[in-house]
Amino acid sequence: MAYIGDSTVDDFYENLTLGLIKLLEKIPGVQDVELEKRLPCDRMLISSWEQRHSCTLPEDMRQFYASTDGFKLIWNYEYAGEVLPVGNLRINSMMELQRLAGVKPQSDNELPSLLDIELCNTDPSCPSFGTKCKIFELDPCQNIGKVCLAYLERGEHELRHEDPKIWLLDRSHEWHLLADSFSQYFRMMLYHQGLPQWQFRFTPMGLTPWAEQMMTMIAPHLLMPESNPNESKFLNWKQFTNNTIDPAVFKTTNKSSKPAKQSDSK
Repeated sequence: MAYIGDSTVDDFYENLTLGLIKLLEKIPGVQDVELEKRLPCDRMLISSWEQRHSCTLPEDMRQFYASTDGFKLIWNYEYAGEVLPVGNLRINSMMELQRLAGVKPQSDNELPSLLDIELCNTDPSCPSFGTKCKIFELDPCQNIGKVCLAYLERGEHELRHEDPKIWLLDRSHEWHLLADSFSQYFRMMLYHQGLPQWQFRFTPMGLTPWAEQMMTMIAPHLLMPESNPNESKFLNWKQFTNNTIDPAVFKTTNKSSKPAKQSDSK
């Protein structure tokens, strides 16, 4: 058994997920909860990534990758006699943390090209795919959008290396600010249990009827008035005291970046 700081791997993921796995296993209909347990990313790989892209990762992201090389938690839900793949919580590995660039799609079924998105973007407060902004994909959102870490331009010759934010890029070329930091986004993801399209609660389009139905059946508290994102764009995530990630969780002495064997967390 590998060790991370003073805790075993199981203890680390229990703390990292804030008890979400045990919560899911108590929800009627939820089954096949699977968590990928990964070894830490080598710190030299993190430094190499920063040098290659000429930007510094936020400290909470550096600690995250120094503890686990990405994150993936999936679960199914039995509905009307059919088992559906519903839950999906994901953070790309360091190698998958690729910069988005203006490339043409390979087919008409793919997302619009980033060059098309750049031409449509006229809001200077949003990310752009020019040379001044740097945008990296955190989660492909099962092809319904992209969650991105974005370094916005501050001025003509300066990037906001110290405060990149988390944005959602939807299929209609629009950007939506999700969180001011990686830690805040990670808590939001856990709080919404990886339910389908949960990020779209923070957009004007909202959830599709199917996604809203899933949320109503599995986590109806998310749709209560006090959880309405239209009343408070980001909600006050600090109010959820049971969803506070202790920074000590990220402390690690293991420096291997090779993925560990997958295991069932149930």
